[in-house]
Amino acid sequence: MEKLVRTGLLFDFYSGLLTEKQRNVLQLYYGEDWSLAEIAEAEGVSRQAVHDLLHRTERTMEEFETKLGLVKRFLDEQRILSQVADRLNSLLATVTKDDRVYTEITGIHQVIQSLLDSQED
Repeated sequence: MEKLVRTGLLFDFYSGLLTEKQRNVLQLYYGEDWSLAEIAEAEGVSRQAVHDLLHRTERTMEEFETKLGLVKRFLDEQRILSQVADRLNSLLATVTKDDRVYTEITGIHQVIQSLLDSQED
C-alpha cells in the first residue's frame, strides 16, 4: 500500500491518540503538503526536529496498528463487502427484473454499496 495512503488511514484511525503537535505536523506535512522547512519555521524548531517528529509519530501509529489492528480490520471489511457486492451483481444477472428475488438482491446490493461509498469518504 502506498505510504501516503497508509499514513492517511493510520491518521484517520489513530489521530485521537496523538498529541496536538503530532497531529498538527502530520496534517501540515501530509494534508497541506508543507515542506519540512516550512513546518520548522511555523513551529519554531529545526528541520531535523520536524523530520524526527514525523518519523516518531509514524512509528507510533504503526505501533497502535500492531496492537489494535483497526486499519487491517477496516481494509478486511472493505474487501469482504466488495466481494459480496460482486457476488450479488452476478446473482442479479441470473434473475429477471420482475422476479421478487431480483428486488431483494437489488436492495441488499444498494445497502452494501452505500456502506462501501460511505467508508471511502
